[in-house]
Amino acid sequence: METLRLAIITETLPPARLGLQPWRYLGDLAQALRREGHDVRIVTRDPGVADWNGVPVDAGEGESSFRSGHGLQQILQGKRLDGSLFRFTASLFFSMREPPRLRPDGRLVGVFLRAVHSGGDLAKRFLDPELAPEIRLDLHHAALFMSRRFGTWPDAVPYVGGYAFLWESDRQTALAAGLPAGSCFVLRHPFDPVFLNREPASLGPGLSAHLSRVSRRVVFAGPPEPSRGAGDLLRAIRRLPEDRPAQAVLLVRDPAYAEPVVTRTRLGVHEAISVRGLVTREDIRAIYQESDVAVFPYRFVRTALPLVPLEAVAAGLPVVTTRVHPLRELEGRTGLVFADPCRPRSIASAIESALDQGRRSELERHNQEWIRASPSWQDVARSYASAIRV
Repeated sequence: METLRLAIITETLPPARLGLQPWRYLGDLAQALRREGHDVRIVTRDPGVADWNGVPVDAGEGESSFRSGHGLQQILQGKRLDGSLFRFTASLFFSMREPPRLRPDGRLVGVFLRAVHSGGDLAKRFLDPELAPEIRLDLHHAALFMSRRFGTWPDAVPYVGGYAFLWESDRQTALAAGLPAGSCFVLRHPFDPVFLNREPASLGPGLSAHLSRVSRRVVFAGPPEPSRGAGDLLRAIRRLPEDRPAQAVLLVRDPAYAEPVVTRTRLGVHEAISVRGLVTREDIRAIYQESDVAVFPYRFVRTALPLVPLEAVAAGLPVVTTRVHPLRELEGRTGLVFADPCRPRSIASAIESALDQGRRSELERHNQEWIRASPSWQDVARSYASAIRV
């Protein structure tokens, strides 16, 4: 097998312990490529980092190197690479209106780690008053949409050899915007082997005292932003039947807390337990094993890879989510149970459906088929390597 000299290009590089997307994806990809025998480094402008999750790190040359097509080509040429992988942003598309100045031997492959939203989806998002505090987090989605409407996407063709998408609907949008079909490919996100492991997991001592087994447990995981729908979930819990009390466990990802902080709230006959902080994957796996259904009632999906539904499915849980882009692409093709976003009554009905024992085996069967049909990280690494060799 030919060994490739590759770089994963990312302007910033947060601490690995945070496990933030899209850096977690880029890190997992770098490790998978290294396991395939390739010489892979992460190139970033953040100084003082020599290693990131076991992957060597090189310094780039200032902000401009990461924010323009010409800068990416300079990195590719200056480090004498066979190829570089980077994530697309609106600023990169706008920068590529200028003809390329270099013709490096290597190949640039861009991956869309942000969902490619339609104008209608963005209008709903920006008109939702509960999401107003998050506007600054989603301006890049509006910018990416405008770069498409201004017709800048075809300008990237002289710079970029391959375009990777995690969703077929995003690929179709890109084709309609003028990207070449022969260079656009879909790579589904792999399921995490940690959560596919069905061996019993142990809950750490910091949480075991607060989370004894109950008759019906609903679990949520994610950051505290309203777009994740935690508030909608709590409103939905109140609508569950009162003759069967349920417990909702909210694993609220918040790096501001050095240690997880647990609070309890009554919701009529039901109960909500909020665990705020950074919870380990082993603790999450243990909580999933002691839960009956996972619920992720998104109002808006910010990244192209909302991992928590995949992790819950991998752990064997039925999963309720909402009909938002890009997750709605999976309705009818997987065991996910869908509800309408922003509608607690619809979410409560979907939870009851997923809790039904007669339906649970059907959902499990569909999810197992989905898992078997999905690529592994080895498959994804080989696909990226093939895209660079073309």
